[in-house]
Amino acid sequence: MSHYFNRYILFAMLLLASCSKDNSLEKMEQIKMIGNKDPNKALGMLDSLDTEIKGESDYAIHKYELLRVRLNDKADNIPSSDSLIKKQIEYFDKNGSAVEKQEAYYYAGSVYRDLQDTPRALEHFFKSLDYALGNKECDSILLENTYSNLSYLYFQVQDYNNALEAAQKEFKVNKDNNNDKIIAFMHLGATYLAVDSSRQAKAAFDSAYSHAIHSNDITNLQDVLIHLLNKYSEMKDMERAKRCKALIYINPLKDFSSISCMAFAQYYESIGKQDSAVIYCKRVLEEKSYINSMYDAAKMLFRIYSRAGETYLTNYYAGIYMQLSDSMDFGKRQELAATVNNEYKYHLDQRKEQELKDEKEKYKNRFTIVSLSALLLACIGYAFYYRRKNKHLQQVLELSSQLTEKIDQNKRIITMLHQSELEGKAEDVIKAIKQSSKGKMEITSVEWKQLYQAVDELYPSFKDRLLKELGTFTEHQMQVCYLMRIGLSTSQIYNMVDLSRTTIWRWVKKYKWLTNSDYNA
Repeated sequence: MSHYFNRYILFAMLLLASCSKDNSLEKMEQIKMIGNKDPNKALGMLDSLDTEIKGESDYAIHKYELLRVRLNDKADNIPSSDSLIKKQIEYFDKNGSAVEKQEAYYYAGSVYRDLQDTPRALEHFFKSLDYALGNKECDSILLENTYSNLSYLYFQVQDYNNALEAAQKEFKVNKDNNNDKIIAFMHLGATYLAVDSSRQAKAAFDSAYSHAIHSNDITNLQDVLIHLLNKYSEMKDMERAKRCKALIYINPLKDFSSISCMAFAQYYESIGKQDSAVIYCKRVLEEKSYINSMYDAAKMLFRIYSRAGETYLTNYYAGIYMQLSDSMDFGKRQELAATVNNEYKYHLDQRKEQELKDEKEKYKNRFTIVSLSALLLACIGYAFYYRRKNKHLQQVLELSSQLTEKIDQNKRIITMLHQSELEGKAEDVIKAIKQSSKGKMEITSVEWKQLYQAVDELYPSFKDRLLKELGTFTEHQMQVCYLMRIGLSTSQIYNMVDLSRTTIWRWVKKYKWLTNSDYNA
């Protein structure tokens, strides 16, 4: 009797533990839903689970920590470091589903975005895309927000073409999700305006304005109206700008906001009230809250005083403008962002090529297996027939041994043929490139990819050595290095790459180790 009682107690304890785990996860899911509308309230609710969650499984603890990162992001709480999200990436990368990995990498990108680390932000947003694209179970809201963040990051480093491409993809996902289109229209309009497509920009802003007016929620759309005021003023559409200003009830000088101040400054400059524009710009520089707005303010003050012919103030704000430009270091940020972007696109191209190769190899292997299976069955049938007829077991054993040898031989032949085919194609590509180098000829992007693939196949360690020696490098540097690797001279490289002779000569001398005999060995 005591034995059955102990079993019952043990079963009850296990059941309670299971219910506790499920209950914690359910509570976190409820908090997550509340956080979509009121993240600060949700953070308070999450804190109440702190003691309870410590006794839970590793999975529940990491879900709890990831939810904390999510809610802080939605509450616009700037992280002080990446230590918390790095732990979640490490855990979910090994133990999470594709959707959980998508979420973890997305919020890692958000953390690095807030820490002003654009290259790592891009890298993690790209990884989030990897887990989202082609996955029907992916979080489509996160996917839309990923494109939104990519557009923002590209915009901040003045890579406007990539910013526009990301904004267009954001709008498509937004349309498929049938979500509120105001923000998507705003992002689309801003990037169109940045690439000087004023007509498309105005159409996007007009759509955002129309949705805002018909939403009957002007109070919660003040930020949108402020951005529209800024953009309409920039485009000199003062009729729409005045309509937006009439709907804005906040005073950016009283309730300070650098973005709002710059929108008002842009409006007043556009209608010729330079003194008012100066007041808002100087307030932005005094507060020193957001470097991008300070950069825009210094630029506008320089422009206003330059038109007014006030040399001293023109020079003064020109100096501030240049200092801010140097501190933002657009060139370095663009270079790093371009490196990450190129590596990601190269990764996508390589992955597609590998998928095609794997598919081809899969069908080839199926055919080989079917052929060998048919041969095996035929041999076995023959062996049984021969055994029944002559009762010679030794002959059956000999046939089996021969069959095994043939199978191994066929595998080796197929492997050799496949390797020979790959090497032959790679050598043909390199031969064609060398012939093209005899005259001035521009190589297409497809031919560059074929060259990279050919060199990687013939010299598998080359790319790793290149990354180790150079770290980050531009597309032109990569082209020169690959052309040097296949033995082209400086003059031949000049015929293939859109660079000056001096630059090519300097790079060839700098990367001379590529042609050293020790390296080639």
